[in-house]
Amino acid sequence: MYDQMERHGLRLDDGSVISILAACAESGLLKVGIKVHDSIERLNFRCSITVSNALVDMYAKCGSLDKALNVFNRMAKRDVVSWNAMLHGFAMHGRGVLCACTHADFIDEGVEYFYAMEKDYGIVPQIEHYGCMIDLLGRGGRLKEAFRLIHTMPFEPNAIIWGTLLGACRLHDATELAEKVLDHLLELDPSDPRNYSLVRNIFAAAGDWDSAASVRLRMRSIGVQKPSGASSIEIDNEVHEFTVFDRSHPKFDRIYQMLDKLGQNLKLAVHPEDTNLPVEVNRWW
Repeated sequence: MYDQMERHGLRLDDGSVISILAACAESGLLKVGIKVHDSIERLNFRCSITVSNALVDMYAKCGSLDKALNVFNRMAKRDVVSWNAMLHGFAMHGRGVLCACTHADFIDEGVEYFYAMEKDYGIVPQIEHYGCMIDLLGRGGRLKEAFRLIHTMPFEPNAIIWGTLLGACRLHDATELAEKVLDHLLELDPSDPRNYSLVRNIFAAAGDWDSAASVRLRMRSIGVQKPSGASSIEIDNEVHEFTVFDRSHPKFDRIYQMLDKLGQNLKLAVHPEDTNLPVEVNRWW
């Protein structure tokens, strides 16, 4: 539509620009949005607050937060919509207040902002906000406080909430709490091998090998298996994936011949004086 307007020499007005930018924002058409913005500047089109707000919204929703902020900073006047559009853009890209406090290690400030949401601004925290708080408290080592918050929040905790706390347990080697969190995760999804693996690694890092072995036995008893590791490489716009025990690649013979050759070269590089040392190459069949 915009290209047709340009071809026919139709003049831009606020209504047409805002409609086109809104369509770009909803469809993720960043290139078209940039084209419209370029036309606005080339034609010296007077940007009203509503047009500038539409530009901020379009850039933010299309993932170009820097351009959104640039338009916002250049606005001569801003209204409530301007500020909300920019704030929404930051929140969309993980740069909300609670996330910022989490990554800046501002634990007390984050807690203060969280409780101010409803008290001062009338915003009822949703489960996503509680998830941010669990992450905030967990990273700050306040695991017991995070655990209590989960039990007192007005939502049924999901796997993301418990998984966030489990990640914090790994960060702080909290083996006892990790086992409790695992029980809650297994109630939600007993077949997810990632939860078992994470708890087993927590025990192993703490030197509790008996508990680590117990988790592995628990996995086997209910038939849960860790998925095979995989790696991939892109060559000439084609992705080649390799997994453990995989012989499906059409050139696997040549691949393993090359691995053997690399192994021999590594042996010579490490022990040039002794060519009789065995070379171990992890074969996938």
